[in-house]
Amino acid sequence: MPDGDTAAPPTVSGTTVTRAVLGAAADNAARYGDRRALADPEREIGYARFAASVPAAACGLRRHGVRPGDVGAVHVTGVCDLALAVHAVTAAGAVPAPLRAGAPVAELAAMMNECGARFLLVGAEGAPPAMAAAERSYVRQVFAFGDVPGATAFGRLMDGGSGEPFPVPPPDPLRDPALRLWGPSEEMSHADRLADLDRLAGVAGVGDGDVLAVCGRDVPMPTWIGLADLCLTQGALLVGVPGGGARALLDAILRHRATAAVVTPADLRAIAFDHDAVPVPGVRLLVTGAASAEAVRGCRDRHGWTVSPLR
Repeated sequence: MPDGDTAAPPTVSGTTVTRAVLGAAADNAARYGDRRALADPEREIGYARFAASVPAAACGLRRHGVRPGDVGAVHVTGVCDLALAVHAVTAAGAVPAPLRAGAPVAELAAMMNECGARFLLVGAEGAPPAMAAAERSYVRQVFAFGDVPGATAFGRLMDGGSGEPFPVPPPDPLRDPALRLWGPSEEMSHADRLADLDRLAGVAGVGDGDVLAVCGRDVPMPTWIGLADLCLTQGALLVGVPGGGARALLDAILRHRATAAVVTPADLRAIAFDHDAVPVPGVRLLVTGAASAEAVRGCRDRHGWTVSPLR
């Protein structure tokens, strides 16, 4: 943590996680301007732009008919688009439902119908199956990052300016959903999301000026979103690593001078015994599962990197 101790994470106080994250991002924008907050290989977004874009896009969603309680499916790959989509939907009073990446058309359509999605936010990459799935669902509007035929560009949502969003009824943080998921835990409330952010702050130890490299495929969707929120609140930079694998992660660490990275146990072992020189000192590796003692020692002895669990 180059610039001091980790700031206290937001707490549950009758607010949404988006209001908490936006407030912290605005504070970081006032402090650092448009310093990078989230980065993908072909795109990045700074604190100032994020803090301005989310409420403006939320206004645009409301102008296009999105109402409190509506469900918006989200099918994007990069962390920049994911954070913007999730928080713009939440700021509009709706519920984001991230869809599983790489799912076939029939499965995407089933997920949209199961969650009751009325609109879709999609990225240019992976748009064809998502658009085809939308035709088999109750989705009536599609908003896209990039040029996607038949969709309204996400940038157009902000054409009306960056004023205050339409009034949204205050949520019940313990009852109202903040994220619609798939699997055993189908929903997370705002209180759940804030509690998870607090947990991640404790285990990741990310602070002001840190650079965290993560492949979204290596962690559950709530963790992927939560790590982006953590960096937005703490004044750090989250670097999305496409493709996965130890080599892609090492390349991202080197390119961005990362101070921390999330690794799978398999990637940890590959990194521990990589014979190439890694001229980045003091990297903290956060492992997603049980790490072998041999790999932990290898990272420490070969690279001088520490290993701790991401739990």
